[in-house]
Amino acid sequence: CPDNAVIKLGPGKRFAFNYDYCKGCGMCVAECPCGAIKMEAEEI
Repeated sequence: CPDNAVIKLGPGKRFAFNYDYCKGCGMCVAECPCGAIKMEAEEI
């Protein structure tokens, strides 16, 4: 993530998201090798 919104929790562990840094660019969705991330529209 170019904005450091995705944080690796350690070797062999999962990832966490810091939504305060997320700008909604979708780079994490495109780069996730497992397809485990998806973007959902946010209600305003």
